Amino acid sequence: MLSFDNTCVFCFILLNVYIVYSYWSSLLATLLVYSALRLISKNYRSKLDIGQKGVLITGCDTGFGHHLAKRLDDKGYTVYAGVLSEQSPGAKALQARQSDRLHVIKLDVTKDDDVTQALTFVRSTRPGLWAIVNNAGINFPADVELATIDQYKRCAEVNLYGMIRVIKAFLPMIRKSKGRIVNMSSVKGRYSWPGDSVYIVTKHGIETMSDSLRLEMKKFGVKVAVIEPGQYDGATSISSPEQLKRLRKEIDFMWEQASEEVRQTYGRSYFEAIYQGMERETSGGRTMLADPVMNAIEDSLINVTPQARYLVGGSFSLVDKLGILAKIYNFLPEFISDWIVEKMTGCVSFTR
Repeated sequence: MLSFDNTCVFCFILLNVYIVYSYWSSLLATLLVYSALRLISKNYRSKLDIGQKGVLITGCDTGFGHHLAKRLDDKGYTVYAGVLSEQSPGAKALQARQSDRLHVIKLDVTKDDDVTQALTFVRSTRPGLWAIVNNAGINFPADVELATIDQYKRCAEVNLYGMIRVIKAFLPMIRKSKGRIVNMSSVKGRYSWPGDSVYIVTKHGIETMSDSLRLEMKKFGVKVAVIEPGQYDGATSISSPEQLKRLRKEIDFMWEQASEEVRQTYGRSYFEAIYQGMERETSGGRTMLADPVMNAIEDSLINVTPQARYLVGGSFSLVDKLGILAKIYNFLPEFISDWIVEKMTGCVSFTR
């Protein structure tokens, strides 16, 4: 027979088991309901018929911008495809479509004159401007100690300040149409990563700027959305041969500008490993469909109630580990998130 003390202990254990079971059951039920509501909302949200209204897209020479320009043109939208060069292969491919709805315009987002001329052109054409898709961007991997201030500035000038420059110029037209602003960020806008701060600080900036703009524009009926693609290198030009040539020059410049102490500490091989890491991503000729990202952008343009953020996982593996990390990163204590990133990158080890 159980003694009184043993009975109390047994009851206490049962109570704790019940509490834990109730907690996890409630949590699981909540997650299931939340998932069901998200699924329903995605499938049944009202769509807008924006007809042939205009959409301005930056960075259409290659990658997501190029894919999106073609897709929206095929669907009957008026597209203003901003390109860095009207002579680039991507620009010529868009021009070859000979579509009356597709306007290929020179738009270097780092130049005030280009933005002003693009604004003048869009204002002079019909049917007006419904949305901006800020897609133009560049990448440059490097440790904080190795990257130069100039490299930080040049990356930010395209990814962040170029985006702000375009938004400020075209915002009066967007306010008038009560339209949309869609900003291309990344899963890396949600977490930190060793050896990639030059790029990541711009994506974090895009996230916070977009949040401020979304709140500011509510009173005007303008919606602001952020697109956060996961591992879609195969669908972009971020590791293209042209970008690798640019990266090769940047790595050499970084080495030339490094102090003697930094050179002795890291060694030339460490600098070369940065380039080789990017080069490996292009090996094998891997390609990837951009459709999931295109679907998210299109939803942000025509949904009555678009999401504030569209995290779009993508990977050549079964799951996008970076996409999962982006979802949980801010909920984890630093010692856990640091441990995860350390295991994924091996950043705590150092070899020359």
